[in-house]
Amino acid sequence: MPIKKIELVSKFENPLLYRTEYVFRIDHEGHSTPSREEVRKTVSERLGVPIDLIVVRKIRTEYGVNVSLVEVFVYTDKEKMLKIEPEHILIRNKIIQPKEEK
Repeated sequence: MPIKKIELVSKFENPLLYRTEYVFRIDHEGHSTPSREEVRKTVSERLGVPIDLIVVRKIRTEYGVNVSLVEVFVYTDKEKMLKIEPEHILIRNKIIQPKEEK
């Protein structure tokens, strides 16, 4: 697993949107930027939250550095998450499948 270390940078409770917003600093020394799937799995294990309630909004890695800042939202309810999050974010996190074009 390329994620060597994960450190909490900030935490914000957002009860109006039924979520907690986190920023994590992830050390992935010697590996490329971790995928959203890897980040979701690691955050799920660390926080003890089901993976289907976790959305990775952003992964920022500066050039030449093996450290990423990751913005993660953890929802209290999956139905609320599906209504609040933009479709493209849900597709990127593989929570929903893209709609087929005709």
